[in-house]
Amino acid sequence: MVTVPRTQSGIDGEVVPYQQDINQLQSAKGAIRAGTHVLLRQAGIEAGQVEQVIIAGAFGSYIDVLSAVCRGLLPALPLERFRQVGNAAGTGARMALVSRRVRRLAIAIARRVRYVGPMTAPGFANGCAQALYLP
Repeated sequence: MVTVPRTQSGIDGEVVPYQQDINQLQSAKGAIRAGTHVLLRQAGIEAGQVEQVIIAGAFGSYIDVLSAVCRGLLPALPLERFRQVGNAAGTGARMALVSRRVRRLAIAIARRVRYVGPMTAPGFANGCAQALYLP
């Protein structure tokens, strides 16, 4: 099945997804969705209580948030709660390099952060499997 015809693809050919592409998409969706549930459970809150979701990196730059919410990749929150910030790590690193105040703030935040390993969290594998469906 042709997803994007040659005349609209911007490349010298059609865009055609293969079963392997669909499988990788499902796996990524399952991991992101299950990871979100792990983080919410660790924080002791429901998705509806989240005030803001910051989406960073290339993922954050290019994802269509409405589409991601409709397909179950991101939690069903009002779209105004999502903020796409692009290369947040690179921007933060540059800011910390040029500002002592920002560097101190980054250090203070880093001391409060705790790592949550989703792969070993209870329910992660089951959550991945449940999130494979693409509505």
